[in-house]
Amino acid sequence: MQKSPAQIAGELLRTFREEAGLSQTELAQLAHCSQPTISGLERGSAAGTPSTIASIDRALNANGKVVKLWEVTAFGEQSAEKLATLEAQAFKIHDYELRAVPGLLQTPDYARAVIESANPFAAEEAIDEKLRLRIDRQDIFKSPSTPRSWFVLDESILYRPFGGRDAMRAQLASLEVAARRPDTVIQVIRFSATRHPGSAGPLRVMEFTEDLPVWYTEGSSSGRLTDDKDEVRERMSYFDLIRASAMSPDASIRFITKVKESRCG
Repeated sequence: MQKSPAQIAGELLRTFREEAGLSQTELAQLAHCSQPTISGLERGSAAGTPSTIASIDRALNANGKVVKLWEVTAFGEQSAEKLATLEAQAFKIHDYELRAVPGLLQTPDYARAVIESANPFAAEEAIDEKLRLRIDRQDIFKSPSTPRSWFVLDESILYRPFGGRDAMRAQLASLEVAARRPDTVIQVIRFSATRHPGSAGPLRVMEFTEDLPVWYTEGSSSGRLTDDKDEVRERMSYFDLIRASAMSPDASIRFITKVKESRCG
């Protein structure tokens, strides 16, 4: 079986650690992270934040080799797996979208339509795998450590019928249910609200108990992830302005219901 870039990077990290004469636990202590984090990175199944990777690099006296190694695996073909890992580690997620319902809130039929639209030439097997990864990410809401999640959706999302009328109705109904969970807030930002930075594109900030918060944004074939304090602080301020421009959570639920009944009833 062909190894992924993350698995290859993990094997090299293990080599660096063993050459330094350190156990996983000892490296974790020096890098101020947990032993499971080191183990997951070496297996290629964990996504370390930039600050964690930099700390590991310093602990190994690698002179930037580990950092450069992880830049190769950062957010290309492995993005879905890495994003899922970060979501599972987060205790708070802030997410703004203006294209489609965020992946963590998508129903299977809606998600398949979104994935097919974004990958018009992909084989069915590839679509199935992307769908599985996306739906599996939602397992974080079944965990005892469910992250507190705040979603802001552009109004246009409610009218864009990915999957057709029935799929869209089911998606809107699912949003109603999700918005009533105690750990989830959903707001809708109306077309008329323009004094906010949301037109710049989607935005996500994730907070962790042990690592620095990160902000993430993605395009059709790439993404940007960073824990730079100034950048994260600025993006969090962007998110604050976006959600302040949106309808209240209760009004948003009523609006989603109204759209569902008027357009998909």
